Order: sequence, then structure tokens, then C-alpha cells
Amino acid sequence: MTQENDFKSFGKNSIVWPLAKIAHPENISVGIETQIDDFCLLYATGKGIEIGNFCHVTAYSMLLANVLIKFNDFSAVGPRCTLLGATDDYKGDGFIGLKIFGDEFRNMEIGDIILEKHAHVGAGTIILPGVTIGEGCSVGAGSIVTKSLPEWTICYGTPCKPMRFKPKEKQLEMEKVFLEKYNNN
Repeated sequence: MTQENDFKSFGKNSIVWPLAKIAHPENISVGIETQIDDFCLLYATGKGIEIGNFCHVTAYSMLLANVLIKFNDFSAVGPRCTLLGATDDYKGDGFIGLKIFGDEFRNMEIGDIILEKHAHVGAGTIILPGVTIGEGCSVGAGSIVTKSLPEWTICYGTPCKPMRFKPKEKQLEMEKVFLEKYNNN
């Protein structure tokens, strides 16, 4: 079982449930009041995984780094989300998964994945390499995210697209009140 001191950093009152699988915890930073549920897989090779404050990685989600996967404060992914920092190119320009000679015969798509502050990703969503989910963006369940998404929008679909804007004032005001209350406790 992975212990708090195995991580690069681990914030107060955060929890990694015992049935979560953590590979390379020395490459993972976890902020305060953050939760990683049972049955998640965090594979933190490359630049690793940075999870901010007040974040949630829910059950059965997979974060496969190879590059940087970063959750900014108040961001979360729903159950069974998959974040792929690297994936094989399936267009026929390389072998898929064959590593006998390293990556010589593979053609990989590689790129950091960033969830900006207040980004929320619905259940079953797949996020491909090189994507940034903008501040306050909500991604609908079952989406496939192939390109970066703008801030304060509701996005969904296959491929995922912005559908409408959402107001930010209420959420940012709630954040302010919450942090005042949290810091005074």
C-alpha cells in the first residue's frame, strides 16, 4: 500500500483510498483536502502527476502520465475517466505497443493534460494527449476530448465540442466564501 511519505508531496487531510493503484508515487504531488478513490490507477512516469487542492479523482479513473497531468484547484474527474498523456498513432505509421526496440518502431502522440481551476469532467470521458480543459469548463459524460476546451463552457460529444457558455461569477463567489470559511477553521 502506498503511504503519504512515498509521494513527492502530500497535503493535509488528503486521502488515497487503499484500493487505488499508484505507480511511481515519487512523481505525484497531491494538494490539501484532495481525494483519490478506490480502483483508480495513477501511472506517473515522465513529468508525473500534480493534483491541486480540493480535487477529486473518482473510482475507476485512469491517469496515464508519461508527460505532465495536472489538476488545478477545485477540479475533478468523474468515474471511469481516462486521461492519456501518450497514445499510439493508429493511422498505420508505427506498431502499436511493441517495445522490443524501445520506441523506434512506434509513432506516439504525446502531450501534457491540464485541467484548469474548477474544471469538471463527466463519467466515462476520455481525454487524449495535449489537451487543456479551460477554467470552469464542464465536460459531459462519455465525451472524447481531442482538442483543448475553452473556459467557462459546457462541452460534450464525440468529439467533444463547446455547446454553451456558463456563468462564472457564482462559482468564483462560492470559492471566495468557501476559502474564507476554510482558512478561519
